[in-house]
Amino acid sequence: MMKNEVYSLMLQIHKNLDASTLQLIMMGYLDPNSDKAKNHLKVLESELKGKHGLFYRYLHKDDFGKPKTTFLVCAFWYVEALACVGRLDEAQEVFKQLLSFGNHLMLFSEDINEEDGSQWGNFPQAYSHVGLMNAAYRIAIKLDRPTFFESAEMPH
Repeated sequence: MMKNEVYSLMLQIHKNLDASTLQLIMMGYLDPNSDKAKNHLKVLESELKGKHGLFYRYLHKDDFGKPKTTFLVCAFWYVEALACVGRLDEAQEVFKQLLSFGNHLMLFSEDINEEDGSQWGNFPQAYSHVGLMNAAYRIAIKLDRPTFFESAEMPH
């Protein structure tokens, strides 16, 4: 078996998709410019993407049953993966949609109900906020504007 076949064989063995594999693109295990990364993202989108850019971690039954809510950090991983593969306009659009799920203080929970936008799970959730910051930074770097401020000047 050749080294580059390992990943495709893994996908054939495991039938349950998991959004954590978005990390394969973000961490460079899959070259973001490769068809393999782009196709991997498309498959995850087709199975795990909910409404408004929300993302399920997985859809198979676990100890708690089938997931009823989306896992917010996965949606921010999705934004990062979109930016990595060059779908920057989509990444920015999804990022803006996800901001609408914060409360009046822009605090985020662990999970979001895709039907009504209600927050579920731990609140506030550190993972969601770290995901938000990482997604914002990834977009900023791809735009070559790491400060996110239009008129910001770098100190001399």
